[in-house]
Formats: sequence, structure tokens, C-alpha cells
Amino acid sequence: MIRQLFSLVLKREIADLKRRGGGGVLLVAGILLLMLASLCALAGLYLWLSTRMTPWEAALAVATLLLFAGLVLIMSGRSIIRRQRARNEEIDALTQALLGRSGAANVSSTSIGTVVAAAVIGLIIGRSLHR
Repeated sequence: MIRQLFSLVLKREIADLKRRGGGGVLLVAGILLLMLASLCALAGLYLWLSTRMTPWEAALAVATLLLFAGLVLIMSGRSIIRRQRARNEEIDALTQALLGRSGAANVSSTSIGTVVAAAVIGLIIGRSLHR
């Protein structure tokens, strides 16, 4: 149980470090370029469709495509959020089982995460120095 707790907390801490890394600016720039490219592609699709059908039908077809893509993105985002909540609840349940109900009430969750992360890092460094 302790090994599961350590691995789950370590995974959460690594994910937090990746999120806060310096690559965030590059990520935002890439997303903005993708948005601009998709805007140009949609404008091109509209212009191509407007030569084949009336302009309002072309606009309706492009809007339908955007609506479908937006719904797919919303559903996938909600699925990711649900999985993250389940993972956090699993970590909290393991922490409460390890510390007991009274210990969990006295200690905040951030300090528990910090202590567990420090313990995991100490174990990793200790093992690498031991070899």
C-alpha cells in the first residue's frame, strides 16, 4: 500500500513539474499557430464550398463541422478531468488508510504530499548511491 502511495504521489509531482516547465511558452505558441492554421483551412473550405453551393449552405456546413469538432473536444476533456479526479481520490483514500482518520484531520494534504515526495526522492537517491 505504501509503495502504491509513493508511486501515485511521485507521478502527480512529476506531472506538476512538467506543467510548470519552461516549455509552456512554446506550447502556447504552437497552439496559437495551430489555431491560425485551422482558421485559414476553414476559410479555404468555406470558399471552396461556396463555389459548389450557395454561400449560406457553405457557411452552414462549416459551422456544423466546427460544432461537431467542439463537442468531441468537450467530451474528451471531461473524460480526462474525471480520470484525474478518480486518481486524486485514490491517493487521498490511500493516505487516509495509511495515516488513519485522526492523522488525516490534523495534517493538510499539501504537507502530506511534500513529505511523501521527499521520502520517495530520498529512497531513489539512497538506492542510486547505494549501488
